[in-house]
Amino acid sequence: MLSKILKWTGIVVGSLALILSAFYAYVYFNTESRAAKIYDVKLQNIAVPNDSSSIIKGKHIAEIRGCIGCHGEDLSGGMAFADENSPIGILYSSNITSGKGGIDYTEKDWIRALRHGLGKDGRSLWFMPSHEIYHISNKDMASLISFVKSKPPVDKVGHEKSLKPLGRVLTFLDEFPLFPAEKINHNAVYVDDVAPSATPEYGEYLAITCTGCHSPTLKGAAPHGPNEPPVPDISSTGNLGKWTPDAFATTIRTGKTPEGKMLSDAMPWRHLTYTDQELNAIYSYLHGLP
Repeated sequence: MLSKILKWTGIVVGSLALILSAFYAYVYFNTESRAAKIYDVKLQNIAVPNDSSSIIKGKHIAEIRGCIGCHGEDLSGGMAFADENSPIGILYSSNITSGKGGIDYTEKDWIRALRHGLGKDGRSLWFMPSHEIYHISNKDMASLISFVKSKPPVDKVGHEKSLKPLGRVLTFLDEFPLFPAEKINHNAVYVDDVAPSATPEYGEYLAITCTGCHSPTLKGAAPHGPNEPPVPDISSTGNLGKWTPDAFATTIRTGKTPEGKMLSDAMPWRHLTYTDQELNAIYSYLHGLP
């Protein structure tokens, strides 16, 4: 009797191992083919200025759109999204200056990366949130590129990126946004300019950057890492729905909520330089989300 149980247990275990192996093989080749896909896109022609006012505006855009938070004040990168101990893989922010270990981008290359989430080879960048900023106006995009190009080269050689089995499975299940090019409308038409205002419409234009962490609905999400708290609901149904505009602005500027809690370090509030008008716009948009 025992021998039969062991025999059938072995058959079941072996069958499960075979199924899992076949599933992972499919996952592996699926993610590899997505990483290797070359996108044929039509690149915009945008006149990129180099005057001081455009560079200053571009710096502000880089701060509120998360570029500084990921790539650092000098844009030399090095922030670990997944380090060597991560079960997902190895992902560090890139050095996006022209120094050793950085990149050598023309204006067209920047358009390809920021509008389409693609590298110079036409393949999707990894974990670059282009899908959260590709929609910005032509003038904002030109100013952002102007700022990035103005930064001096920094010599910093980064880490080689790689995916571990869990990272591949999560990517396959669309639980990990590894390939931004897949989330972008590559035929989109962009407005020339978006006038700043304290309206919910302008708040939505700014708050799209928040969707990467807080989910497309801004209703929150599961923790992004083993030592991070759940990502909160920042719509009217979350704590923000009870806050005043002044309390919201204080939270973003000090990292301390009206409830007396400090925001997690996963929230890059220290790098956000929103103006009063921008904060009022974002608040009016978020507070109006049902």
